[in-house]
This record gives sequence, C-alpha cells and structure tokens, in this order.
Amino acid sequence: MIRVRHKLILLGALVILVVSSAFTLINLALARRAIEEDLKTRAIIYASEIAGTFGDRQELERGAIDQAIERLLRIRRSALQLDVLTFAGDGPRLVASSHRQAPLEVSAADAAAVRSGRAVARAAQTHWEVIAPIALDGAVDTVVVGAVAVRFSSQRAEELASRIRFWALTLSAASVVLMALLMSATIHLVVDRPIRRFMDAIARAADGGPPGVDVKTSDEFGVLAAQFNAMVSRISRFNDELRTRVAEATDELDRRYHQVEQLNALLFEMQRRLGHAERLALSGRVMAEVAHEVGTPLHSVAGHLELLRRDLPAALLTEDTVRRLAIIETQLNRVTEIIARLLDSTRRVPTEPGAVNVCALARDTAELVRPALARDGVSLTVATAPGLPPVRGQHDPLQQVILNLLTNAMAATPRGGAISVATRALADEEEIEIAVSDTGHGIPHESREQIFEPFFSTKEAGRGTGLGLFISAEIVREHKGRIEVDSEPGRGTTFRVILPAAAVVS
Repeated sequence: MIRVRHKLILLGALVILVVSSAFTLINLALARRAIEEDLKTRAIIYASEIAGTFGDRQELERGAIDQAIERLLRIRRSALQLDVLTFAGDGPRLVASSHRQAPLEVSAADAAAVRSGRAVARAAQTHWEVIAPIALDGAVDTVVVGAVAVRFSSQRAEELASRIRFWALTLSAASVVLMALLMSATIHLVVDRPIRRFMDAIARAADGGPPGVDVKTSDEFGVLAAQFNAMVSRISRFNDELRTRVAEATDELDRRYHQVEQLNALLFEMQRRLGHAERLALSGRVMAEVAHEVGTPLHSVAGHLELLRRDLPAALLTEDTVRRLAIIETQLNRVTEIIARLLDSTRRVPTEPGAVNVCALARDTAELVRPALARDGVSLTVATAPGLPPVRGQHDPLQQVILNLLTNAMAATPRGGAISVATRALADEEEIEIAVSDTGHGIPHESREQIFEPFFSTKEAGRGTGLGLFISAEIVREHKGRIEVDSEPGRGTTFRVILPAAAVVS
C-alpha cells in the first residue's frame, strides 16, 4: 500500500521534474541562441576587422593578400576559409582565397546587401558564413569596394552548448533530488506528522484508550483536530449513554425474564394444584357418594342388628351368639370409621388459626402412635429443642401432617427399626423445623418427584390411598411453609416440615 506521504512526494517530484525539464530546455535553447548570436557577432566583427585593414583599392589587388590570408587563418583557427572580393561592374570578383578551387558562394542578394554597407551572416549545419563589406573613405562619402567572406566552424559553439547542456541537466537533476528531499521533510513535518497523530488517536480510541489528537497548529490540520476531538467527545458521550441504556435495558429484560419465569412457575403450580384439586374434588364426590350409598345400608344393618339382639330370647343369646353379634357390630363400626376417615381426608373444616406449640404438638402426636410402634417392635424417640417460638396455624391440620408422616414411617420401618421426631429453630428462630426420620427401606429416586402427587403411593395395594403426603403438603403450603425429603434406598427417609415462626407470620 502506497502511503499518502509517498504519493505526495512522487507527485511533487514529477511536477518539479516536468517544470524543471521545461525550464532547462528553454534555457538550453536560449543559451544556444545566445551562443550563436555571440559567435555571429564575433564573426562579423572579425570579418569587419579584416575588411578594415585594406586602406585603398590597390591593396586589394596586390599579391601579398594571399600571404595575409594564410597568416590570419593560422591566428584564428576557428576560421575555415577566407575570401577577398571586389565589386566591379555588376557582380563580385574573387581577389584572393584560401580555397580558390571552392570559393564561398556570394549571391546577388548577398552582394546587394554588402554593397549597401551591411554585413551578411548565414548558418549552415557545421559552420557559419559571414560576408563583411570593405569600405573606403572617399571625398564625398564612403564607398564599398569589396567584401571579405569568412567561413567559421560551429564546433566551438557545439562544445559550449554541450557543456552548458551537461551542467544544466546535472544541476536540474540535482535540484529535483534536493527539492524532493526538502519536500519529503516538509511533508513529514506539515502533513505526515499530523496524520500520524490522527492515526494514533484513532488506534487509541479503538483500543479503549484516551481519545483525542494533539495538533495545535493554526492551519487546516489544527481545525480538523479540533473538529475531530469534538466529534470523539460526542461519540464518547453517546457510547456512554448507549452503554447505560443497554445496561438498563438488559437489567429490565432480566427482571422481566425473571418475572416471566416466576409467572410460569406460578402458572405451572396453579395448574398442578388445579389438577390436584380437581382430582381431590372428584375423589371427594366419589367418597361422598360411596359414604351415602354405603352408609344407608350400614345404618340399616346396624339397626337390624340391634333389633335382633333385643328380639332374641334369652335362651338363644348364648355366649357364642353374643360374641358373633359383637364381631358383626365391631366390623360395621370399622367400615363406618373407614368411610368417615376417607371423607375427612378429602375435606377439611377450616378453623381459626392461632399460636401452636410445635414441641408439645410433636410430643402429643408421638404418644398417639407409641403403642402401635411398641407392638410392632419399632423404637420411637422425641427430641424437642427448648424455648422454641410457636408457629401460627391450626392445631389439628398440623397434627394431621405429623401423624401422616409418622404413619408412613411406621409402614416403611421393619421390626427392630427406629423412628425419631425432632424440632429445632432455623435462621435465627425465623423458621421452625419438624423432622420425622426412620430407618426403613427408603424411597426410590424415580419416585421422589411423585410422592406428593395425589393417589400416588409406594405402599402395597390396599394399604394406602395415596393422599396422605399430598394432603400434608397442601396443609404445610397453606401455613406458608415447605416440606422437604431426604431419602436413600435401604438406609431410611427423613421428612422435614419447615414453618415460619409466629412473629414472622404476623
């Protein structure tokens, strides 16, 4: 890539070369013309001087002229030929010549010009020919009686012209080189250095460095630098404002994105709860219909059983009959109890929330299942932290949550296992945790995401409805808490119910 500096130097040198060459050629032409004029003048003077040596007409006709011609030619080596002419009659007559075999040609026009007193000079390719008049002073006026014709060599002129041409071209080339060097230095100072400062400023701006160009001249570069600095300042302010707006837009986009994520999560949760509620409502309707359809015959059977017990004579009421009637009545009561429990599991009667002592609730609920655990050979430990703040909620639903967790732990723990209930405070007593742990068979990994779904159960068929953990999770959620599970197959399970303390809830 050719730089601007080099282009300017090349163009300037070309212009200087053209102009210098033109002036050199003109000077050479003028010098050659001046040399020719000088030689012409010298030749005329020389011829005139020779012509002036003749004092009278008799001298023109003496034989000593030939010796004088030879002497004059030896003195003036640039003179190639010298002829002496006289005017007699209508034309010139040759008196003496250094080359009688080839005298110089004198035309009628040349003779007329010479007879009028003027010298004639004409140039050939390699020589000059000059004809000067020989005038004698008469009594009345000056009379031209003859002429001196001299042929001069132009070699001297050619040598002078060649020498002048050589030095002119040499000086012209030297001046072109010198002016090119001076122009290069001038362009470097005036053009290249400011441009380099502009390029450095642009490079710094591209690399994130301090913008601006330091050119403080009063010429166009100074004006351009001021405009450039003002433009860079405006661009910098615009970039800062653009970055600020992009950052604000990005933050706003992130905020909206998080809002959308939250809305999607809420929508998904609402859809899940709606599905659960629909399934629970359907199960409630099914249970209510079952209770209605089964309850009426059961009450009828119970009534007839009571009538049968009263109407039988004492003789027939043997011990075996009474035992059998008691078994029938017990089973009827159990069926009624099962139906009532199913109805209670799908329908909870809301009560007024209040302060619930979690430690007392854990101990009381554990006492309800302790006899059954002792019968199954499972140990139960209760560890409550002293001085825990209460939680705000409903006592019975929270007791149902702990009871459901204990019931599941009892079903999962084999004989010889252990179940523990523990309470403690979390996050500077802002949350209260109730943990129910067992040493049972645990929950498979693929089932952990489904254990809180309605009608999902890991128990054997006929041993559970699959609503216990779902209802427990709903109760905990209604109390603004959460339920977590940690389980490892073969090593037990821990359910943690985390509720906000009463002060936090309020």
